[in-house]
Amino acid sequence: MHQLEAKRAALLKQLGQVGPLVEGSLAVSNRRCHGPSGAQYRYLMLCRKDQGRSKILTIPKDLHETVTAWNAEHKRVKALLKEISALSEQIIHGYVKAKRAALRQEQLQLLDETEDSNA
Repeated sequence: MHQLEAKRAALLKQLGQVGPLVEGSLAVSNRRCHGPSGAQYRYLMLCRKDQGRSKILTIPKDLHETVTAWNAEHKRVKALLKEISALSEQIIHGYVKAKRAALRQEQLQLLDETEDSNA
């Protein structure tokens, strides 16, 4: 159980190093200009849900790399939180298991003492 707590502590420490982040899914789309050239251009969108409704935010070209990094940081933190939660659940299960084993051991000792005093 100490190994689980140590691993969880290390992950919690990583949370202190969190940088800017943004939630959502990134999507790239192509659009055709309506002008006479009809040229195509690509744009990046950040898609997310807000109160059950889809929200789309078009990302300016000069922020593509920055927003992509922020989104990656969000995914990293989300995975980190999931791992921390799983470790915490394992710690709880281990605690309950150890507590039950200790209770059983105590009951067996009491039973042995009762049998010894009756003999």
